Amino acid sequence: MDPLARQKMIAQVQVERERLIPEHEEATRTTIEMLRASTGRAEGPQAVPYLHLAYLLGVRNTQGDDKLMALALSVANWAATAINDLAHHTGRTPQQIIDQYETDIIADREDLD
Repeated sequence: MDPLARQKMIAQVQVERERLIPEHEEATRTTIEMLRASTGRAEGPQAVPYLHLAYLLGVRNTQGDDKLMALALSVANWAATAINDLAHHTGRTPQQIIDQYETDIIADREDLD
């Protein structure tokens, strides 16, 4: 990214962050609710993407794009924290954790072919 485009992106991120701060608390509560509902399910992991999509669509349809953006940011923050925690507790680096997930996804895709 060229320096001018990078500077514009940083400025936009700062503006959006300030604008979305009031949504943070509710987005965190929704993230916790969504994760509680989707982990340890009897239906197995194949049901999880549908449940998450239902949450995301529900937020977008009832509360709008700003709330959806705040929720996406909250989920991304939770994912990064979980990866860092898992890396810490397993003696691996965060990059190794991500690489393993990526490898598993590629293997699953190849199994479907």
